[in-house]
Amino acid sequence: MPYYVYAWIGAVVSGLFVITAKLTSKHSIANPWLFNFLLTAVTLLFTIPPAIYYHATLPNGWLPIILGAIFTTLTTIFYIFSNKALDISVFMPLFNFRGVFAVLIGISFFGEKFTRSSLLFVAIILIAGMFSSMDEKFNLKSFFKKSIGIGILTTFFLTLENAFVKQALINNSLWTTNLWIAILNALMLIPTISLFKKELRKLDVSHILPVSAMGVFLTISTFAANMAYKTNLGITSLIMNMPISMVLAFVFSIFAPKLLEKHSLKIYAIRFTSTAVMIWAAMQLTT
Repeated sequence: MPYYVYAWIGAVVSGLFVITAKLTSKHSIANPWLFNFLLTAVTLLFTIPPAIYYHATLPNGWLPIILGAIFTTLTTIFYIFSNKALDISVFMPLFNFRGVFAVLIGISFFGEKFTRSSLLFVAIILIAGMFSSMDEKFNLKSFFKKSIGIGILTTFFLTLENAFVKQALINNSLWTTNLWIAILNALMLIPTISLFKKELRKLDVSHILPVSAMGVFLTISTFAANMAYKTNLGITSLIMNMPISMVLAFVFSIFAPKLLEKHSLKIYAIRFTSTAVMIWAAMQLTT
């Protein structure tokens, strides 16, 4: 199968993951700590079979694995809280800040140079990001909210997670890395059980089913993306950055506005345009 088919499968299924996460946090699992724990547990369960199949072993060097697990834990926690607080059409564009953070990390830790063109693209992402959070009040102050800050921190932790995972993959196989990060991630969340232990007795199919679906979506999107990245990095990155979840959220706003979000066409036009600008600038920044 051509790499771009894998890339589109990864992008679409990733969009379904985001939509399912929002629906779950809004209509099924109100406690974000319970949601985070269940998602982490399901992710671990879906990681174990392929890890066994591909003969995962003990890591060669624990430090990048441990650091990767720490930032994976922070990423998932902040992701769940951001997903609960923000519209999908506001939250997803914030992931374009990964390019900004990647450049800053490169400068801070790897001695990379910060050029004038890099500064320009960082400014474009920041300005477009302000417009991506525009609401019916047409006030740019909507960008300077606590929930937006949590969303940006999510992308910051994700950037660090990716950096340490990449470092871990130098001396370890993909599934050894994935398995041990998933195990450590689950162990790190054990102290949070006290925040939702009373709700564990009330768990039923309405809670388990959507989280299980997210586990399936995550497994498929990760596999498809990795298959595509092996053949072509540039085009795959472009396809994977497509705002599929935003498109799906817009469709929901027309046919089922009470399920996710509802805004005017003008607001969606502003958000989609600013997101397109952010994607373009992020691609320029990281190539």
